[in-house]
Amino acid sequence: MNKWLWALSLLLAFLTKGTCGEIQEESNDTWVDEYHESISEEVVEWSESIDRTLYEWLGGEETNKAQAASETELEREREKSDAFFQTRKYLNETSRAYIRFRLDTSVRSLESDETNINVRVHLPLSKTRKRLKLFIEDLNEENAENLVKKTDDESAPKIGINYFAPKAYGIRSKYSLGLSGLHPYVRGRYSIAFEPGDWVIEPVQTIQYSEKYDLSEKTELYFDTEPWEDTLFRIRLSRGTRAHKKGMPYGISLSCSRNLSDRSGFRVAQSFSGHTRYEYTPDGSEETKEYSGIYNYTTAFGYRRSVWRKWLYVEAIPSVNFHKEHDYRPNYSFLLLFDLFFGHYRP
Repeated sequence: MNKWLWALSLLLAFLTKGTCGEIQEESNDTWVDEYHESISEEVVEWSESIDRTLYEWLGGEETNKAQAASETELEREREKSDAFFQTRKYLNETSRAYIRFRLDTSVRSLESDETNINVRVHLPLSKTRKRLKLFIEDLNEENAENLVKKTDDESAPKIGINYFAPKAYGIRSKYSLGLSGLHPYVRGRYSIAFEPGDWVIEPVQTIQYSEKYDLSEKTELYFDTEPWEDTLFRIRLSRGTRAHKKGMPYGISLSCSRNLSDRSGFRVAQSFSGHTRYEYTPDGSEETKEYSGIYNYTTAFGYRRSVWRKWLYVEAIPSVNFHKEHDYRPNYSFLLLFDLFFGHYRP
């Protein structure tokens, strides 16, 4: 019970802090703002000298501007919502220049509590930032040592280069060359968007070859619509396979996100995770079993807002999931995220 009281007190503190933050930001800029602005400029301009060399090879801003001008209102709403909530889709697609420091802490009724610090870096070349960017992903205090050594840990931090190819026949392509630990990998991501009526339908195919895990592929299908102003409703279907891995994972999620203002918003989501040959260890047992079907159901609500400054965000996410390994007993959890941004992190 104590951990739930602790989580509730943090939530109340952040809501109160958010109100005070709006008042604080109306005051004059302080050394904090000047320091933040200086670092943000460095994040964006850091690779300008390299950029001048690559500009002629990869095209430039003219192509990017033409593509931005062709976006529809619904496409802009999709990017706005995904950027605000920092969805996985946005992180996989964005070519913006920013660094995100994330602290997250969670309490769960059937599992151990957890606290993590995570760093995500996107350092583009200024003129070609729609085409090429450096990245560091999934770096935290627990796996930092794996950045420079070979490891079997799939959550090892990743570092490399993303290349955004020009659109061809409406298909957007992104190629990644990087290291996971010291294991090299190459990845291609392809997507195309259709807009029938009030919907955007976007299939996405990702193919990756890793020196450690061989070939893997994943298919995602997004159905997005804007039922009300500043509101995005999304249906996401997914499936994938990996060499030497039995079976195929699949899933479906339904989510609705709404921006209440430029500084706050909420989202609700219902997801179902399944597998054709899912391996799990039931509670109280050491025997690994195999299951075919939906193994996890999750319902979540999230409220996100900037506090004190526009580049500091807090998000509270209470949720409940029903997992096969817990015999589908309800597992209540509360997740609190703190995000600190430098650079161009918003549309």
